[in-house]
Amino acid sequence: MKKQFLTFVLVAVATLFSSNISFAQSKEQKVTVIDLSQTTGEFNVKGLQLKPGKYQFKVTNIDVNKEVGFVIQKASDKNMDVMKTALENSFTTALIKKGDTQLTGVVELKEGEYVYSCPLNPTPHYAISVKK
Repeated sequence: MKKQFLTFVLVAVATLFSSNISFAQSKEQKVTVIDLSQTTGEFNVKGLQLKPGKYQFKVTNIDVNKEVGFVIQKASDKNMDVMKTALENSFTTALIKKGDTQLTGVVELKEGEYVYSCPLNPTPHYAISVKK
C-alpha cells in the first residue's frame, strides 16, 4: 500500500513538474534588443527598418547634461500629445541620466510606420519602418 501511494505521489509530482516546464516554454517569447544612444538633440541611429515582432529598446544617454527618455508613436500621431499616443511599453522605465542606460518595456511592432524620439532632449522624430 505504501509503495503504491509513493508511486502515485512520484507520478503526480513528475506530471506537475513537466507541465510547468512546458507552460514556461510556451510562454517564452523572442525579444530583440535594439541599442540606441542619445547626444544633445539627436540619436546615434537616424532610423530603423525592422520586421514585425517584439522589441525592447536599450537607450544610453551619452553626453546630454539632463535626463532624457525615449518613446515610440505611430507616424501619423507624431504631432500629437506623446502621453496619449505612445505605444504601450515604449517609454523607458525611468529617466536616463548622463552616462546611464535604461530599457523600455517589450514593444510589439506590427507592419506599419512609426517614429521614435525623446521629447525631453528634444530630438527629431526618427522613422521606424516595419515590414515583413
